[in-house]
Amino acid sequence: MIEIKSLPALYVVGKKVQGNWKRLGTEMPKAWREVMERREEISHRTSPYILDICLHLRHGIFTQLVGVEVERLASIPAGLEGVTIPTQRYISMKYAGPITEIAGAFQDMMEWANKKGYTLDKEDFKIQYTPENEAEGYDLYYKIL
Repeated sequence: MIEIKSLPALYVVGKKVQGNWKRLGTEMPKAWREVMERREEISHRTSPYILDICLHLRHGIFTQLVGVEVERLASIPAGLEGVTIPTQRYISMKYAGPITEIAGAFQDMMEWANKKGYTLDKEDFKIQYTPENEAEGYDLYYKIL
């Protein structure tokens, strides 16, 4: 079920990746591996989820962040970055299918938003919460204006 949710501000520490769609295909798996291997180094974690965030898409270049949610941005390990995500409204859904099909879930969210008259973020801001046990499903958020 797709619904509207507001999320409070959150802080995320992780690995940032920038590039076109093709580059993301090679660099994002590396970022995921690094965050998975180093997540215990990150202080003040607030959940077991790994977040895959599209911070923005500008002129064909994506800026993505793979990271973990933390209480505050302090003691950030070398090579990682901290980002503040402000309080925002999203269309949201739980996705329980294979990760290889998750783009289709975001497409469904876009179509739902259009039918309901919501305006999606022009810079493509979205969040994917990935549990340690993928059988739990993914929480997906797409920013609305």
